[in-house]
This record gives sequence, structure tokens and C-alpha cells, in this order.
Amino acid sequence: MTIPTTHVGSLPRPPEMTARQLRKEEISPDDLRRWVREVVERQLELGLSIINDGELGRADYVSATVRRISGFDGTCFAPIPRDLEEMPELSRRFTGRNGLIALNPKAPISLPACSAELAYAGEESLRSELDLLRGAFHECPTAGSELFFTAPSPGTLALFLENQHYPDYRRYVEKLGQLLRREYELIQSYGMFLQVDCPDLAMGRHTVHKGLSDADFLRIVETNVGVLNDALGNVDPARSRAHICWGNYPGTHHYDVELRTIFESVMRLRPRFISLESSNHRHAHEWEVFRDLRFPADKVLLPGVIDTRSNTMEHPDLIAQRLLAFAAILGAERVMGSTDCGFASTAAASAVSGEVAWLKLGALTEGARRASRRL
Repeated sequence: MTIPTTHVGSLPRPPEMTARQLRKEEISPDDLRRWVREVVERQLELGLSIINDGELGRADYVSATVRRISGFDGTCFAPIPRDLEEMPELSRRFTGRNGLIALNPKAPISLPACSAELAYAGEESLRSELDLLRGAFHECPTAGSELFFTAPSPGTLALFLENQHYPDYRRYVEKLGQLLRREYELIQSYGMFLQVDCPDLAMGRHTVHKGLSDADFLRIVETNVGVLNDALGNVDPARSRAHICWGNYPGTHHYDVELRTIFESVMRLRPRFISLESSNHRHAHEWEVFRDLRFPADKVLLPGVIDTRSNTMEHPDLIAQRLLAFAAILGAERVMGSTDCGFASTAAASAVSGEVAWLKLGALTEGARRASRRL
């Protein structure tokens, strides 16, 4: 068999797009349509099995969704990871943000906060993104590839956007779940895989919830998993993915919660496909967890075999080794090669250059081919 490949979502924006954004020039719908088609074509040329639009139409993976929900009129500050908070020499190197994370405690970042009753304000912008991706895909020779589209989990919105209105955390997350249900069902109605991004289940431990014990954090995780599963009640698990990560920011990550600690909770997620960081220095060893703990028989693992924070190229044989290690434990039919995280969590923040990102995706597909020949 052939081990399929995919990635987590965001891709570096085309150089022309980045330059025009920096100059604050208007980007027309025709421009965006052309860039999305180019990104779709490049993924297909590399032979990726499940592709997307690179999230080109978004500033980041949360703000596009928040614009479709009214009630976020307050202000809060972006979370600061515990590792950078306790490493002033390292954090002083940064003056801004990485995605929705503040990298320097002395350079706070403002984010919207929930200050009123939340309500869904319309899905036109979501339909526009979905139509754009589907149109670009249908214009290209697909060679059996499929589409996926990303959306944040309720717990992820709660992680970044502070609750200043609801009486407690649970009611806030439950309200978010009720509203996001519409987004999830609409995405799947387009025939695409839905990917729900869930950094709240891992990164949340050393950011917003860094003052909690592991036991208290697991109670937050259980709440988030339960709310997300309810929101996915009408979504086919076989056509949905959940991405769990510890944050794609340039920190030491020595406070990352162990996969073993959150494993049982994460495995209760409804989506069949589970995406996990598995190749960076902090989590590359955790493939051994799958020897000790039961990975549900109905699930498929998308291990990250490409580090999205390093410009060093992985050798295809290393990628093959990583995939074969998981295949030996789970069976090759339950493994799909992927990346640790997105390459550009925001349009302006990319630790890996665009040219390197495409080389890495090429190495991913070549490594999967080499692993497949060895099975």
C-alpha cells in the first residue's frame, strides 16, 4: 500500500502577496483566486493526498471565524507561554507575536474578548473561502487528491479570547460550541474533510492554564473535548480530523505537557483522524507512547514527520523511518504522513521560509513513497 500524505493547514503566503500586504495595498478577489490556484497546483504537483488553500485568505486561524460571531467587543491580552515568560534573555529577542501568542512579556499583544452575548453574524465569508478552494481544485487535474478545510475548536477560541461576559468557563465554551456547529456542518456539506484545530488541548497547559495542576488542566480538557464532540454531532467522524499541538512558536517548550498525560482525553475526540506533533525536538520521542497506550481501533494517526519551526531539511529516509515506526505499531493503513503544525500560523509570521516549506513538503511525499516501498 501507499502511505498517504497531508499537512496541517497554513502555508507561507506567496512572495507577491506578502509584499503587497506589507505595503498595505489592496488585494482583489482575482488576486486571491490566482494565488489560491497556484498553492493548490503546487500541492498537487508534489503528490500530497489531502490538500487545502494554505489558509491564504486569513490573517490567522482564529480571526476569520471570530469575524462571523458578534459579541467580541472587549479587549484582552494574548497569552504568554510559560517557557518564554521564565526566559527573559530569550524572550527579549522577540518584539511581536507568533500567531496569537505574545513572545515577549514586555511587548503585550491585544486580542478581542467576549464582552456580550455571542451570536452568529453570518456565513458569507466562510462560503466565500470554501467556494474559492473548491473552484481552484476543480480547475486542476486532481489525480485522486481530496480537500480539507480548517476551523478552530470552541476551546481554542476560549483559549485566546477571554470571557468577560458568561458566568463561568463551561457556559462560555458551550455557547461557542453551539455557534461553531454551524461552521463545522457547512464545511462538511461542501464534501471536504473538516479539520478542527485544538491547541487548547495541549498548548493551553503552558499558556492560559499554566497556573493549574495537571489534574485541573485535564478537567478543562475534558470540558473542551465534550463540547467539541457535541458540536460535531452531525459531522461524519470518518470525514473529520483533529489537530492537537503545543504551539508553533520559537520557544524552548520545556513546559509542554506530556502526550501521555492528555492521551486518554484526546482519544475521546469524535474525529477519526488525529494529528499530533511527532518530529520536533520536544515530541519526537513520543512515538513510543503508542506502544504503551491503546490507540483506538477506529482512528487514523497523522503524525508530524516534518518540523515546521526549523529551516533544516529532513532527509526523506528519516521521514520514512518515522512513518515506519508508527506503521509497525499501528499498521500502515492507520498512518498518514503530515507536518507538526502549520507553516504560517499568521500571514505575517513564518519561522520557515516559503521556499523551504515547499522543499519540506516535497521531502514528505518522497519519504512516504520510500516508506511505502519498504512495507
